[in-house]
Order: sequence, then C-alpha cells, then structure tokens
Amino acid sequence: GDDAFVLALAADQAAGVYAALLDAGAARAGTAAWQLKMIRAGLPLLSPATQEEFVAQMVNYDLIGGVSFTKGCYPGQEIVARTRYLGKLKKRMYRVAIPAGAAPEVGTDVFAPAFGEQSAGKLVNVAPAADGGFEALAVLQIAAAEAGDLQLGRPAGTALRVLPLPYPLA
Repeated sequence: GDDAFVLALAADQAAGVYAALLDAGAARAGTAAWQLKMIRAGLPLLSPATQEEFVAQMVNYDLIGGVSFTKGCYPGQEIVARTRYLGKLKKRMYRVAIPAGAAPEVGTDVFAPAFGEQSAGKLVNVAPAADGGFEALAVLQIAAAEAGDLQLGRPAGTALRVLPLPYPLA
C-alpha cells in the first residue's frame, strides 16, 4: 500500500520490533523505496553534500511545518525570518523526473536556457523510479522551474521534467 512509517527506537529493540512487523504482514521495502516515498511526499533529506547550500524556505520547510517563525532559536534563524518577512524568495524545491541512464548524484547542478552557463539549481535527493529512470527533489530558480526547460549537469544535458508535489508552492 501507500502507508509508510519511520520508527525511532533503541538499538536493542530493533530486531524484535522488526520481526513483529514482518509477522504482522509488513513488507520489506529497502532504502531506495523509502527515499522514493520521501521524494514523492516532497520531504527533503539533506546530506553533507547539500546541508550548507539552502535556507529553510528553499527546501520548502516553511510549507511542510519544518520551521517555526514564532518560537525557538536555531542557526540561521535571522536569515530565514528576513526572507519570510522582507525578501522575495527566488528558489523553491520541486520534484523532477530524470530519464533512465547513469544515476545522478545529489548536488548535481541543474541548468536552464535563461541562466546560460550559470546553474539554475541543484539536486537535493535522488531515487530510482519504477520506469528505470529516477525521481528527485531539486532546489531550482522559480523562473527556471516555471519555464520548464531544465537540463541536468550541463546546459545541453539530460532533460528533466517537473512533477507535482503533494502540497502547493504558495
């Protein structure tokens, strides 16, 4: 089915809980299936390759309840708040389809004609899709994503197709 769960438990409990879940009919999915599920849900998983690249709004944290503007303190809070209240966001995270071929790397640049040789975005997460291609989350210049003419890795690279997210980008 479409249900997925993430369990956080003590290491000494993991084997017993895993066995109980299998006995109850849970299906093994594997890391790639989990990553694809997260991508389709529009939930980014930042890695060392991307963790310093984006502010919270670029990866849609403000749209999915991943950042609070009213409580707590965290590194970068002033920039996040300033962007929300004063600035105009130029980048957002989108879901994209990548045709079959070599597996793209997280952090790979995305290009668009309006930006010439300058990167219009980066891949945040990538997972294999059932059709032999890949799905990814990519932080993109909003103008480039709306134009829809996107290439992976270089200006004349593999064409990407923007896919819908399960939440609005407004």
